[in-house]
Amino acid sequence: MELQRERQTKVQITKERLRKEIKIGNFARGASLPSERDLAEQFGVSYMTMRKAVGGLVSDGILERSRGSGTYVCEDIAETKLQKLLGLVMPAWAAPENLDFIMHISEACAKANWLVKIIYVRSWEERSILDLWQNCDALACTSLTDLHTLSEPLIKRIRSRLKPMVFCGLDASAFNADSVYYQPDSRLEEAAEQLYQMGHRRILRVEQKANPGDRFHTGIDGFREYFHDEHPDVEFNQTTFLLEIPRFELAHYTIRRELAAHRDLLRQYTTIICSLSFFWGVMAGIHQAGLRVPEDISVLTVGDRQEAEFYQPRPATLSIRLRDQAFKTLELVRWREQNPDAPARSARIKTEWIPGETLATVPHH
Repeated sequence: MELQRERQTKVQITKERLRKEIKIGNFARGASLPSERDLAEQFGVSYMTMRKAVGGLVSDGILERSRGSGTYVCEDIAETKLQKLLGLVMPAWAAPENLDFIMHISEACAKANWLVKIIYVRSWEERSILDLWQNCDALACTSLTDLHTLSEPLIKRIRSRLKPMVFCGLDASAFNADSVYYQPDSRLEEAAEQLYQMGHRRILRVEQKANPGDRFHTGIDGFREYFHDEHPDVEFNQTTFLLEIPRFELAHYTIRRELAAHRDLLRQYTTIICSLSFFWGVMAGIHQAGLRVPEDISVLTVGDRQEAEFYQPRPATLSIRLRDQAFKTLELVRWREQNPDAPARSARIKTEWIPGETLATVPHH
């Protein structure tokens, strides 16, 4: 009797270990398992212990055996038995808003009883994206590089519609894929018009050159396009401070150094527009140039950071809400599960105009 209980304990432990492997996405819904002998060797248990453990998961409706074919993870496991898994593809370079987005998407998944599995990559060609797609119930891809560099195998999976795949911060409609992204809206027009009415006619853009992970550039581009269409008397300089950032260096160092070295040039402009994540580098550079914000030059930022409300002074910001993007991403994933054959769908991100404390009216001379 004592030996029987010991064997049952080993079976139960092995069963739960295998269930966990499936739960965290090492074996996705519909995926085939290695042979029971191979699994037994991997888990360090006997063949009979593994066979009983697999049999238990078959009885639980987690696995199914197919004669002559092998053992598979069931396709239609109830979420009460096994949480679904969202694969999240993130850029492999540091950006504070990336961490914020991970926190928001994790919150969205927790509320929906999903799990998140994250990988960090530098290009669409990396094999790990395909592996993640294979081992998850759905995929969410944030900004990496231009979508025209998508690998052919990834495009085939998008078009197969076998699993939901949503692109965050990118318009992927050209590939018949679902997207969550920002487009210039009335909030941007409100911010741009306020800037114009305050007398700002010469604007400097501070940007990182060839920054493939900048999901907010469309917001700043929206200001340029608005002034070009509505107020062509505004000079929008987006080349002077398009900065090359050294690898493995925080962008703030270069921004501070370049702004501080061009005090006379800064005095010729009335506003700097930059990403919110560059705010402190811009402020430090302006300070080292001997200028004041907003008395000598105004600053307007675009983006979203959870900590932004604690910045002093509070920057004037067109806030493109990352939390809204995260929740809309999972919402679109779940909609696609129910509508696999529907046309590609796009969701727009909420924005908010925060006047802040870094804008001032330009004095008349």
